[in-house]
Amino acid sequence: MGFLSALKAPKATIALQLDKDTFSLREPLQGKVNVSSSEEFDSDEVRIELWVTEWTRATEQKQQPGQPRPVSLTAQQTTKLHESKNPVAGRQHLTAGVNNTIPFSIRLPPGIPPTYRSQNVRTSWMLKGVIAVKGRPDVTGYDTEVVITY
Repeated sequence: MGFLSALKAPKATIALQLDKDTFSLREPLQGKVNVSSSEEFDSDEVRIELWVTEWTRATEQKQQPGQPRPVSLTAQQTTKLHESKNPVAGRQHLTAGVNNTIPFSIRLPPGIPPTYRSQNVRTSWMLKGVIAVKGRPDVTGYDTEVVITY
């Protein structure tokens, strides 16, 4: 491996395939991770990163001195409610042309609200597949939103 290739992620892809569109807080998140490579390299692990964010917005009408009408003041905030790295496979040697499918089952964290959308509040559950590679950038998949209900 040359010096410049150490600055780039390996030529590989990772994609998540969920077993269904909607999951309940009371059941595990299940699906498959599809890993393919067009380059030979060693991975430290294959994992699924899960994070939950809550976005809120509040608007207040406030009378300012010297103003004939109230002024609208809006504040927004995004908070990360949960973040976890869930290994689905350990160290492995990937060769060019390999295509692996790895089933997974992740317990959802307790105490986190389900997916929610309103004008002033949004709770979003997100997933991403990662192939961790020591000494090089990781291979990452697309951010995927999953719907979680009660």
